[in-house]
Amino acid sequence: MTDLTKLLAEVQKPETSHVDMFKRQSRGTLQWFLENDIKTHPIHNRNHLEFFMCGEDGFRAIEKDLRAATSTIDLVLWGFDPGMELVRVKAGASNNGGLGSAQWPRGTTYGDLLTKKAREGVKVRMLLWYDNVPLNVLSGNVPDFPLLWLPAHFTSSDLVAPTHEWLKNRTFSRKQLEGHRADYCTAWWRAALSGRFPNLEVRIRKAQLGAMTANIVKYLPDQGTLIEDVTLTVAGTHHQKPVLIDYEAGKGKPNTCAYVMGLNSVTDYWDTTDHLYNDPRREVNFSSGAAWKETVWYVKPYRDYAIRVQGEALYNISENFVQGWDSAQNTSLHDGQPSGDRALHAQRASIKPKDMPAPDGARHRAQIVRTQPEVLDATILKAYTLASSNAVNYIYVENQYVQLVDWPKLIKKIRGQYRDGMKVAQGTLADITPLHLFVVMPQPERGQMVPRTYETVGQLGAAGGMGKYHDTVQGKRKADALQPPKPPPEGVHPFEQANYNKALRDWLVARQANDSVIVRDSAQAVPVNPKGELEALGIKPLVAMLMTYDADNEAKDIRISSRDNKAQEAQAEEEAKTSKSGRASDVDSYGVEIVPKRYREIYIHSKLMFVDDVYTTLGSANLNARSMVSDSEFNICAADYDFTRAARREVWGNIAGKDLDGGDGSPQITTKTHKAWADRMDANKINRKASTPKAPVEGSFIHPFEDPRGEPLVRFA
Repeated sequence: MTDLTKLLAEVQKPETSHVDMFKRQSRGTLQWFLENDIKTHPIHNRNHLEFFMCGEDGFRAIEKDLRAATSTIDLVLWGFDPGMELVRVKAGASNNGGLGSAQWPRGTTYGDLLTKKAREGVKVRMLLWYDNVPLNVLSGNVPDFPLLWLPAHFTSSDLVAPTHEWLKNRTFSRKQLEGHRADYCTAWWRAALSGRFPNLEVRIRKAQLGAMTANIVKYLPDQGTLIEDVTLTVAGTHHQKPVLIDYEAGKGKPNTCAYVMGLNSVTDYWDTTDHLYNDPRREVNFSSGAAWKETVWYVKPYRDYAIRVQGEALYNISENFVQGWDSAQNTSLHDGQPSGDRALHAQRASIKPKDMPAPDGARHRAQIVRTQPEVLDATILKAYTLASSNAVNYIYVENQYVQLVDWPKLIKKIRGQYRDGMKVAQGTLADITPLHLFVVMPQPERGQMVPRTYETVGQLGAAGGMGKYHDTVQGKRKADALQPPKPPPEGVHPFEQANYNKALRDWLVARQANDSVIVRDSAQAVPVNPKGELEALGIKPLVAMLMTYDADNEAKDIRISSRDNKAQEAQAEEEAKTSKSGRASDVDSYGVEIVPKRYREIYIHSKLMFVDDVYTTLGSANLNARSMVSDSEFNICAADYDFTRAARREVWGNIAGKDLDGGDGSPQITTKTHKAWADRMDANKINRKASTPKAPVEGSFIHPFEDPRGEPLVRFA
C-alpha cells in the first residue's frame, strides 16, 4: 500500500487563516485545484460545461458538433468502431427474418460520418491506441480491425456502409447481418490505414514500458504484487478519449468545442438513460450464441458520461492531442513520404487560451488533469487525493474499477485527523459531522480482479457482499487464531500421544487450508472490524451495483448460450452443485439453454466523482492503480456549485429514483437520502431474489453490491 497523505502534503498549498478569538471562528477557502501544477496544468476560469448522461445523449451531441465542423476534427481513441451509429433511430416494424425491429445500420455510421466531413475539406485526425494483435483483440477496442494492411498511394475511396433502404429490402440471417457489418468495418479500416480517404489520417501509438514503470515507482511504489506490476506495464494502454472540434478555425469559432468522457467510440457503449432490459437500439449480441425464438438478445446496458467543453480549457485538450499526434506512428504513405505533418505543435503555437470562444457569461472553473507516464504525469491521482481530502458531507464515486485500496485508507486517515482535532476541542462523537460515501460499481469483469476489489470495498465495510471469497478470507483469519494443541508430558500413554498427533495434524491442516499468498494479503488488507472503525470515524458508506428489470417479461422468449458476465457464470456453477436437478436455476427444463433472469446487469463504465456539490471530475480514469499511474488517461476537474449540484441530482434521480436525487445537497438532506438509498437497495434485492421477481421500487436501478466468486489463481490490477 502507498500512503497517499504524503502525496497530499505535496499537493496542498498552505494558506494562512486568521482566527477570531472572541467568536472562535476562522474563515478560509478550500483548495480544489492542483495549484502547484499550474505551469503544466493551468486553471481556466472562462469555460462553459455541459453534462451528458449515457451514450444516447452524449453521442447525439457529438454527432451534431461533428456535422457542424468546418476545419478540424481531432479524435483521441482507446478504440474505434467504424460501424457504430452515434444517433440511432428505431427501424420499421418488419421482423427482418427473425432479426427483430432494429437492424444495422440504424443511422449514419461513425466511419461514414468522418469520411463525409473529410470529403467536405475538414481535416480528420484519428490518434488510436494499437499495441499488438493479442492485446487489442482481448481488449475489443477495434472490432474487425485488419491484421494486415499495406501503406498505399491512393487518395480516394468510395466506400460507404450499406444503406438502410438496401438492407431493409433484403432478408438476412443473423450470421449474414453480422458478416455485412464486419466486412464494412474491415474495408473501412483498410482504406483509412492506407490513406485512401482524403483529409482523414490515422496514427497509432503504443504504451511505453519504461515510462509506465517510472510512473509506478514514483507515485504508487507499494501498490501491488509482482504479477500485478507486470500486468500494469505489459498490458498497458492509451485509454484517453477526448474529442476536439474546430480548434484551428480562425483561432476559434462558436462551434469550437471538445468532449471529455469515458464513452468509448465502440458500439457496445451506446445506451439510453432508461437502460432498458433488451433495447433493440443496442447492438445484437452475436457473441453469446443466442438461440432466439421471437425476441432478439441485445448486448447488456452500459452506463457512462461526457462533458462538453467550450472556452479556455480547450487549450490543454489540444495540447494533449498535439503531444500524442506528433509522437505517433503513421500508417500510410503519400508520394513516398510519411503522411501528415509531424509539426502540429508548430501549427498551433500561436493559439492561446484567451483565443478560445465561449458563450456569454461562461464562468465554469476547470482544470485538465492526466495520467501520462511519458512525462511522469499523475495529476489525476493528485486530483482524486486532494478532492477526497476536502470532503465534509459526501463523496459520490461511480466507477468501472474501484480497486485502489489506498483511496479509502486516505479518507480514513483524514477523518482520523478530524476526529482527533474534535477531541482536542472537547467534542464528542455526536459532534462529528458524518461523511457519506456513495460508491456505485459493477461486478469486476475478471475473476483475477476479485481480491483487489475485495480489499477496497472491505475498507468500506462491504466485504460481506463478496460471499465466497469473503468466507475464504474469514476462514484464513479463524485458522490463524487457532492455538496449537498443548503437547503431552513425556512418557504418556501411546493413546494420548496418538490423540495429540492427530490434533496437531488437524491444526496444521486448518492453518494451511487457506494459506495462499492472495488470501493472506487480503486478510491483512481488510480490517477485522471495518464497520466499527468507520462508525468511530463518522463515515457512512454504501456500495451499490446497478440492475435493470425485465418489465415486459421478454426473457421467456429468449434462449442464450452464455450469461452477461463471469460473475453470473460462477453463480450458476454454484447453483448447479447444490441443485437436485444438477443445473442452475436459469437453465431450461431440457438442461441445454439458458433463460435470462428478469434482472440484468447494467455495466458501469463510468469514471465520475462528485464531492460536496462543489467538485466534479470526469473522464477516462478508473479508480485503480492502472489508471492512476500506468495507462494514459484524461480527465476534467470542475469546481462549480450550480454545475455539480445539477449533475448530481440528474445522476442520483436516474439511478435511485427521482424522489432520492438528494435535493439541495445539505448535510441533513444527504443523511436522509443516504439512509433511503440503503433501504431502497435492500428492498430491490428482496424483489430480485423473490421466487417470482418483482419490479424495483420507483423504477430504480440500485442494489447492494455482491460478487459470488472465490479465490483466483492469480490477481490482476
